[in-house]
Formats: sequence, structure tokens, C-alpha cells
Amino acid sequence: MKKFKKFFKLLLLVSICLPSISNASETDCVVLVYHRFSDEGPKSTSTSPKVFNQHLAYLQDNEFTVLPLKTVIKKLQSKERLPLNCVSLTADDGFLSIYKEAFPLLTQYQFPMSIFVSTNAIDKNYESMMTWDQLREMAPLVDVFNHTVNHPHLVNLSKENLENEIHIAQDRISKELGVEDKYLAYPYGEYDDQTYSFLELNDYIAFGQQSGVASQNSDFLNIPRFSMSGPYAKMESFILKVKTVEMPLKSTEPKSMIVSDSFMPVLDLVFLRPLTKFERDNFACYVSGQNKAKLEWNGLHSVSIAANEPLGVGRSRYNCTMPYKENGRYYWFSKLWLRL
Repeated sequence: MKKFKKFFKLLLLVSICLPSISNASETDCVVLVYHRFSDEGPKSTSTSPKVFNQHLAYLQDNEFTVLPLKTVIKKLQSKERLPLNCVSLTADDGFLSIYKEAFPLLTQYQFPMSIFVSTNAIDKNYESMMTWDQLREMAPLVDVFNHTVNHPHLVNLSKENLENEIHIAQDRISKELGVEDKYLAYPYGEYDDQTYSFLELNDYIAFGQQSGVASQNSDFLNIPRFSMSGPYAKMESFILKVKTVEMPLKSTEPKSMIVSDSFMPVLDLVFLRPLTKFERDNFACYVSGQNKAKLEWNGLHSVSIAANEPLGVGRSRYNCTMPYKENGRYYWFSKLWLRL
């Protein structure tokens, strides 16, 4: 009896230290992004077909629900519940290996995938890219969305070039495949204020390349996706990512990813609820190419995050994690920066 009382007290203490968020995994979904499916392609953007098969087998064997991307987005927007352990698969660019290597596995497991294609490479019949006929053949298991015409860096494009890159690609996809959904994945995950405003004005949903979990609280013009290419595709990394939970954030500033001035940008996070002391003490952020970021706390409600050294030219990230109430699961948030 004494042992039972001690156990009950310990359980009660844990429940107080780690407050329950009963709907956390019913209001969010992990979105994964792949590129090439190859053992010979560039390591940074390639996933071995054997490893991809292991990913799908894990999802099937561990009772994950793999949903089409548009189903996930519509449920998040309407604040409907999602199934527990929700995952959605995406791939960028439209490489031929999607058709040759990934599609047979998707068919075997009957898992849907959404592909973001750059239309010019398809129209010019590049050998490494799929054709419109192959994209049609993969329906209805595979949806196709906008990845611009020429896959440019969208930052600092002229207004005319920006509009052409997005509108012309959308028109081509609509004409060839009958797609009406206005979903766009940013090439390289990059955008500026002009791009963001244009997509907002034209009622697009947009997807980035920063890690994190898609949720009802997401910015629907910069929905996070976990990369599953190169070293990120290893099973240990894959299992960690598909089990992550949305960081409980009320606001994040700044929304812009462009870095200027000291090149050590400050990221301000305000949480939806006060963190426990345990959560705050185990909250950590890492900077690309550096070590841990500097954290400046304002009680248990908010934190300011900054790099210890100037960010390098190009893309960098602040990746922040915090233990979730279930062992082996983590809250996750990532901010992508771009130094020009």
C-alpha cells in the first residue's frame, strides 16, 4: 500500500509538471518533404528508395494515418479534428525518380502524396523530370501543385516576373491536370514581403522548407515541412520527426526571413500558455553551423532567441525543441533566415 501511495504521488507530480494538452496530436499533422528517390543523386536532396520503403513500412506498422495534403489543410482551416499520428507526404520539383521509384511503393502501401512541380522543366521534356502523362497516370493517389515555372529564388524578383512565375505555372497545371487548388511550395523555401503579400492577395496556401508541425495555428502562407532527404532520411531522424508535436506558440516575430544589420537576428516567441519550469529548463534552440542560441526569458510566457555569431550568407535556421509529455516526443519549431 505504501508503494502504491508513493507511485500515485509521483504520477500526480508528473501530471502537474507536464500539463496535459489532450488535443495536441488531434489538431496538427507532420508534413514531410522529399525530392529525389535515388542512391546515386546528390546526397543533400536524395532519399534511397530502400529507405523510403522503410519510412512507409514504419508508418503502416505503427498505426500512422497518411492523409492527402489538401485534406490536412482543409481540416486545419476548418478546425476539424485530425486522426492521431497524422502524416502527409510531399515531394518537390517533379523528378522522374518519383514516378519510377516512389510511386510503385506508394501504390503498394496505398499512401497518397502531393508533388510540387516546376512546369517549364516538364514542358521542355527534361530527361530527369516527369511528363504530364506520367503525372496524370499517378492520379488519384498523387496530387500535383505549383512550384513555379522556372524554380527561381523568389526574393527580390520584379513584380512582373514574380506574378508570371506563379500564375503561368498555376495555369499550366490547371490546363494539363484540372487542378484548381492554389497550393504553392516556395523554391528553396525562400520568400520576401512582396511574395508573401502577392500570395495572400491571391488566396494561395504556401509551404516552406523549415521544420515543424502543421497545425490550426500555422501561418498558412508558410506551412512547415520536415526534410526527408540526405542525412535527415535516416530512420532514427525519421521516427523522431513523425512523432513531433506543434510548439504551443501564440506568436512569432519577425515573420520575415530576410536578415540584415548585425546578421544576428532576434526571434521572439510568445507561448500559448505559461510553460512549466521543467519545460523552460529543457527548451533549447540551435543555430545552423553554430551551437546553442542565446535565450533571454520573460518569465514562463515568452523568450527571445539570438545567434552568438553572425549568420553566414544564404539560408540558416534556428531549430527549437522542448520535451512533450510523452517520453521520446518533442515540441518543435524552426525559423528559416536568409542573408543575401
